[in-house]
Amino acid sequence: MEFTLSALTAFRDNYIWLLSRGAQALVVDPGDAAPVKHALAERGLELEAVLVTHHHADHMGGAAQLATEYACPVYGPARERIEAVTLALREGEQVVLPKLGAYFRVLDIPGHTAGHIAYEGHGIMFCGD
Repeated sequence: MEFTLSALTAFRDNYIWLLSRGAQALVVDPGDAAPVKHALAERGLELEAVLVTHHHADHMGGAAQLATEYACPVYGPARERIEAVTLALREGEQVVLPKLGAYFRVLDIPGHTAGHIAYEGHGIMFCGD
């Protein structure tokens, strides 16, 4: 079974990435929880994890709410202070999501922010801004 990648519109000019397979999903950079909650309910998906690339509110503003409501971990950069992050990551570490059947290698990509990270796997790269 293939992954489905969807862009959920947030604010006026942002996207939240939703990756799903079967009934499982992850979201990347949820600046707002509302579009994620709507998409999960509409598609009958269970949220396994939240991935955050950096500390800007338009990328992590909805992470804490999603983690609480869906009892899922929030992965994010170790070199930035993001209260919602439950698993802090650095270059070379991996995110392994067994229910979704996904794994992502973590890359440090400072520039937009000093602690900015990206997630790479399955021919996909989530790099934030």
